[in-house]
Amino acid sequence: MSKRAFLALATSWIPPLLLAFVACYPASGQAGPHTAPVDLAQLVQSAQVIVRGQVLSAKIEPHPQFPNLRTVVVTLSVTKLLKGDAKPTLVFRQYIWDFNDVPSAAGYLKAGELLLFLNPVSTYGLTSPVGLDQGRFRVLSDDKGNRYALNGRGNLGLFAQVAAKTEPHGITFSKQAMAMLAKPAGKAPLSSLEEAIQALISVSP
Repeated sequence: MSKRAFLALATSWIPPLLLAFVACYPASGQAGPHTAPVDLAQLVQSAQVIVRGQVLSAKIEPHPQFPNLRTVVVTLSVTKLLKGDAKPTLVFRQYIWDFNDVPSAAGYLKAGELLLFLNPVSTYGLTSPVGLDQGRFRVLSDDKGNRYALNGRGNLGLFAQVAAKTEPHGITFSKQAMAMLAKPAGKAPLSSLEEAIQALISVSP
């Protein structure tokens, strides 16, 4: 079924606001609460803002225009800005698809330090990480002080073919970054991940 035919069918039963909201998200990255796999290059290309910072608060609030919609308002103290524009304190609003996500404020409550790849803000003032849990990384430290980043899918498929796909663009990575890109999943060294992100930003539209 074509996208146009699907949207025509959907209007017969999906509230117009929700339909418009869903249409604001990139077709390749969002499908309700479930998302298609995206790799690091796609995360970088799709994100309007890439930031690392500490979650200061996460509050469940109704949408200011549409009180029947549940949203979470996240306040982040920005430690590092990798792409786009963001104030030192970043505040964004995300729609909550699943009622079960309310107690944890969609995973932001007490989340600590995060690395976020945020979609453009929609007409209704809403955004979310690209690929949802794929574009939200917890920043972790081991007992030796080494720092790592891990997304909601354990970084599964995050680095698949990234080096091969970016080679024609002349992107070069350090040995540490190449070792990370060779992994199928698991914790990514934060410094190597951010190095790879910055290299990919250099060729991102």
